[in-house]
Amino acid sequence: MLDATEQFINGLMFGCLYALIGGGFTILFGVMRRFNMAYGSTIMAGAYVALVPVYLFRAPAWLMVLTGIAAAVLVGLLVEFCCFRFIKKGHELAPLMTTIGMLIVINEAIVHATDAVGLKYPSPFGDVALELGQFLVRRDYLAVLVAGVVCFTLIFLLLYRTRFGRAMRAVAERPEAAQILGVSVRRVNVLTFVLTSALAGVIGFFAAVSVGSARPDMAFFVTGKGLVVMVLGGLGSLPGAIVGGLVLGVLEFEATWFLGATYRDILAFVILFLVLVFRPQGLVGTRTT
Repeated sequence: MLDATEQFINGLMFGCLYALIGGGFTILFGVMRRFNMAYGSTIMAGAYVALVPVYLFRAPAWLMVLTGIAAAVLVGLLVEFCCFRFIKKGHELAPLMTTIGMLIVINEAIVHATDAVGLKYPSPFGDVALELGQFLVRRDYLAVLVAGVVCFTLIFLLLYRTRFGRAMRAVAERPEAAQILGVSVRRVNVLTFVLTSALAGVIGFFAAVSVGSARPDMAFFVTGKGLVVMVLGGLGSLPGAIVGGLVLGVLEFEATWFLGATYRDILAFVILFLVLVFRPQGLVGTRTT
């Protein structure tokens, strides 16, 4: 029982990373009603570029995060320009296919630049676990929890306490009416990419720190997890992404403990299939007609 409880705690903390990944996918889909399959490559690019100041002059962790955010924003703007800006409305499959192509292009560019070798990622949180009573808590997982709380707090404040947040919600609800009222839909879309790409830079840093390296398969890993979380919580629902990420984290860690590590990724997609069959609106989403 103690081991199961410890895995539950670890799953909740690591689930915050899944929630952040799903949150990035959800914000983009909620505002634009289009899937950005290249979001995983944006996260991967941020994680790899964040290592540049470390190899150059042993930069501190905060500078790594800022570098990763800047790189992810640039990649995100590139994706928006190439895959979304010039595609006309009514061609729903076009951005899906173009972003899949961009995912492959960016991933291959990083693979060739690094010779497909994972790069060791320095952890500013140390390797010694914290002892909380009878439980051992990893410092990097605790940092992921804090980062998740801070990021989602800032996002909700932006969405519900700022003029830009009102514009985002208006475009998400009815873009034609928002445009009639003077909201620039293109500007909102671009700034939404900037917001989610900055979040991708943070995700890339903590995803790499949690496994100890930046790996060539990171883009496909976070893309798969992000889609599962988004569907599990409910398409377009940011609270649903939070719930879905936490649920997925707990279930994966419990499955790893009781069944073995090989069942971890299998479980995620089994959950995806079950949700699509029995509750396609997700845990928090509402059924649409």
